[in-house]
Amino acid sequence: MESRRKENTEATRAAIIAAAKEHFACHGYAGAEINRIATDARVTTGAVYHHFSGKRALFQAVAEQLEVDILNAASAVEGTDPWLRMRARFEKLIDFCASPEVQRITFIEAPQVIGPEEWRTIELRYAYGGMRQALAALRAAKVVKPYPIDLIARMLLALLHETSAEVARSKGDLVVRKQVSEMVADVFASLTR
Repeated sequence: MESRRKENTEATRAAIIAAAKEHFACHGYAGAEINRIATDARVTTGAVYHHFSGKRALFQAVAEQLEVDILNAASAVEGTDPWLRMRARFEKLIDFCASPEVQRITFIEAPQVIGPEEWRTIELRYAYGGMRQALAALRAAKVVKPYPIDLIARMLLALLHETSAEVARSKGDLVVRKQVSEMVADVFASLTR
């Protein structure tokens, strides 16, 4: 009985987050309305407030879920060479992060709604944190130059923001995507010993 209740609770929470993601991506934080999110999730507004203390908490849950999705997208890329795997993951992330949801929610609104410091703390638990760990291992293996790990990770995160935004603006233009890949390859090459 308890596991069925837990399953229902998790399913309700997931439905609310999915509906909220659509609303935040389409209307932004300011334009999203809890009652419309509840309607699309097929729950009451009371159910939304049962799971989330308010609109900001719901937004944060959506943004964190997107961070999990980003981390999962990167983790799906396999390979034995850690440097080549990191490069391939970065390329996959550019395309994943070019989606309107990630662009608006994660890159534009999350630092404003949640706050830059709190958002950075959240990022450290997910994709940014994973990038730092991978870079630390690569630096310890003397694959990358001995720059500060946080500096490299922030630079690559900025590169991810800008390259995915360019791919999004170009609406997936293959010429632009090829240029982005070439530039990213040059940046990564500049980091190696």
